[in-house]
Amino acid sequence: MNGRPTPRRKAAWQSLLTGALICTLMLALAFALVGCGSDSASTTTSVAAETSFPVTVTDDNGDRVTIPAKPMSIVSTSPAATQILFALGAGDRVVGVNQLDEYPAEVVDLPKVADYQVNTEAVMALSPDLVLGGAGQEEALATIQAAGAAVIILNPSAVEGIYADVATVGQATGTEAQVAQVIQSMRDAFDGLAAAAAATGESPSVFYALDDTLFTAGTGSFVDELLTLASATNVATADGATDDYFMFTPEQLVAADPDMVILGAFYGGVDKFASDPRFAGLTAVQEGQVFALAEADDKLLTLAAPRIVEGFAALVKTVHPEVDVTQ
Repeated sequence: MNGRPTPRRKAAWQSLLTGALICTLMLALAFALVGCGSDSASTTTSVAAETSFPVTVTDDNGDRVTIPAKPMSIVSTSPAATQILFALGAGDRVVGVNQLDEYPAEVVDLPKVADYQVNTEAVMALSPDLVLGGAGQEEALATIQAAGAAVIILNPSAVEGIYADVATVGQATGTEAQVAQVIQSMRDAFDGLAAAAAATGESPSVFYALDDTLFTAGTGSFVDELLTLASATNVATADGATDDYFMFTPEQLVAADPDMVILGAFYGGVDKFASDPRFAGLTAVQEGQVFALAEADDKLLTLAAPRIVEGFAALVKTVHPEVDVTQ
C-alpha cells in the first residue's frame, strides 16, 4: 500500500486490514471493525470435525449465508480473509485475491480482483462458489451474490472476533478440522505475550500514529485492544473519545503528553516526528521514546487474521523492550 487512508476512505481501509490496515490499510486492516455477527467466543468451541453441506453461517454483518456444497472455487477480496483461508488449508481452492495480498507466496500469481474497491466483473469472470469480503465491499459484492455465489463479509471488532471468523470460514469451506489448532495457536501466543508484558509491572501511556496526519486508533479498534493487552495505555481513548479510528489533533497530542509515541510505517520515521517543532516539548521526544514500527509489523497489527500475533509481538517488544517475545 502506498499510504494511509484519510477519514473519508476509512471504511474501505478497514475492509482490507481487518485490518486493514493494512490493511493494509487498512485492512484493517484495517481494516477497523464494528458490530460483528460472529464475535461470539462460543463459535470457536462448537465446530465439528466435518462439515455436512449445505451449511448456513452468520457473517459479521449478521447476515445468514447458505453454502449449498463444499466450495471449490473461492475468491477473497480481503487480505485478512485470504490469510485465514490459507491458514485453514483451503488455499488450493482460492482462485482470486486482493491486489494488496502479499502472504503467503502462493497469492502472488493469483488473479487480482480488488484493491480498495472490488472489480465486480473480474470476480464474476472467475465463477466463484464462495466470496469472502470485508466491510465497505457489500455493495459491490451484492451483484455477485445475486448471480448465485455465496458471499460472507468478515469484519471483526476484536481479537475474539478473529477467532470466530476463523471458525466461520472453517465451517463455510469444510475445513473445520483445522479450526481448533489455528485458534489455539493464536490464543497461546496472545496469552503468553500479554502475560510477559503484564509481568513488567509497567503501563506507559502511548500514542499510536497510523500516519503523518495523526490518524490514530481509538476505542473499539484492534490497535487499542492490542495496546491494552501489551500493558500500555492508549491516550487516544481519553476524554470519552468513542471513535475507533479518527484524526488526533497536534493540540490533543501535546495535551496528552504520552510517555511513548509509536509511529506506523506510513508516518515517515522517527526523525520526521522528533524534528517537528510542534512536538519538541513532548516527554516522549525529550526522553527518546519515539519508535517507528517496521512496515510488515505495522500491517500485521491491523490485519484481522492469524498472523496478527506477529504484529502483537512487535508491539510488545516496542512497549517493553526487556520482554523476550521469542518464547
